[in-house]
Amino acid sequence: MDKKKVLLIMSREIVSDSIIAQSKANDRFDFLAESDYTSAVDSAIKYRPRIVILEVPESGSYKSAEKCLLISDEIRMNLPQIRQLLLCSETDVASRRAAIQAKQSKRIDDFLFYDTSVKYLFSKLESLI
Repeated sequence: MDKKKVLLIMSREIVSDSIIAQSKANDRFDFLAESDYTSAVDSAIKYRPRIVILEVPESGSYKSAEKCLLISDEIRMNLPQIRQLLLCSETDVASRRAAIQAKQSKRIDDFLFYDTSVKYLFSKLESLI
C-alpha cells in the first residue's frame, strides 16, 4: 500500500518534528514539514500531498486564522483534491470561530486544537483518506 503524503505547515518545528518521528510507527503516512508560510503554497504544489495540516500560530505575521485560511484557499485553488485540516488554539476565540466557520463553508475539511493527542491526529488523518 502506498503511503499517503501529508504536508505540515507549522511554525512550531519541534511539534512537526515530533509528529514526523511518531509517524515512523505508522506506515500509512509520509510527512513533510514546511515552516515558512510564504512558501507553503509552493511546497504543496511540489509535494502534492493527500492532506495538508495548517497551523494557525500563536505569534508572528500569520497568527491570524484568516491569513492562514487564505493560504488554504490558494492551496485548494491549485490542488482541489487535497484534504485540509486547520490546527488552532482552543483558547483563541477568534481562531476557534474562524475554524468552525471555515469548516461549515467547506474552506477546510476539518480542524484540530493544539491539545489534541498524536493518536487522535492520526485517527483524524485516517478518516480523511
